[in-house]
Amino acid sequence: MSELILHQYAESTFSEKVRALLGYKNATYKQVDTSIIMPRPDLMPLTGGYRRIPVMQLGADVYCDTAIMCRVIDDMFPENTVYPEDSLTTSETFSRWTDTFFFQVAVGVAFQPSALGNEPLFKDEAAAAAFMADRAQLTEGAAQIGMEFDVAEAHFISHLSNLDHQLAGSAFLFGHSPCIADFSTYHLVWFVKQREVLRHYFEPFEHLDAWYKRIESFGHGDVETIGGDEALSIAANAQPDEIQDAICLGGLEAGQQVTVMPIDYGLQPVAGELLASGIDEIAVARTDDKAGRIVVHFPRMGFQVNAA
Repeated sequence: MSELILHQYAESTFSEKVRALLGYKNATYKQVDTSIIMPRPDLMPLTGGYRRIPVMQLGADVYCDTAIMCRVIDDMFPENTVYPEDSLTTSETFSRWTDTFFFQVAVGVAFQPSALGNEPLFKDEAAAAAFMADRAQLTEGAAQIGMEFDVAEAHFISHLSNLDHQLAGSAFLFGHSPCIADFSTYHLVWFVKQREVLRHYFEPFEHLDAWYKRIESFGHGDVETIGGDEALSIAANAQPDEIQDAICLGGLEAGQQVTVMPIDYGLQPVAGELLASGIDEIAVARTDDKAGRIVVHFPRMGFQVNAA
């Protein structure tokens, strides 16, 4: 099996979700530090235009969205699964809600005026303008994703209280071992806690704080940083795994040209040959001059696929 490569940047909250899971799995992997904003010339040949971070690469197979990345990681390192059968639906639904709605809440809190003044990025007027322009492009055409601070703060405190109550009786959210819901929650708590001026939100919640420290202690695994050009070369010299007897739902057929994109934001379509469009996964094949033949994988939940 090809070695795992994580395309990420240090401040990325969803990258932290994957890094923490890799730490829990004691994984050895490579990472590429990509730019916080576009352009990303070494990444776009792999994704075909998908621009949300992180992206995971296994040779010539590329995975977009942490929902499918975490599933693949759990399959690669099956010991101590984070998808326990006895709470699978509950934990996955909780994880999905956290990565969508609570993500909006956490962003609204993290980027409140009192925090922005301490952000190095926002102290540089040109860098701040470039960041805001990039994020405007990322969310262009999307349904409302931002949340006003006063609304976000009330939801944030309420959910922290609920989490603290849940964690009063167990080490992790759904028992004595972490599941995917823990990692989805952890990275958003981490995102806010990175801002020292906002750490007061967590002071009343001792059970939540103890839980946070447990997951933080997993670390990020054994990681080697490589350049984007090396990751491209690895893809170009690999062959993607073949998908056999794939199911295609929604009146689509394997082999036809399609586009795939998220349903919420980051509505930049990836075009390619449909390989699978099943209950859990969408996969398309595409060819790039730099990367060769690539198969790009997406989770079914949260993505749409349409005939080109």
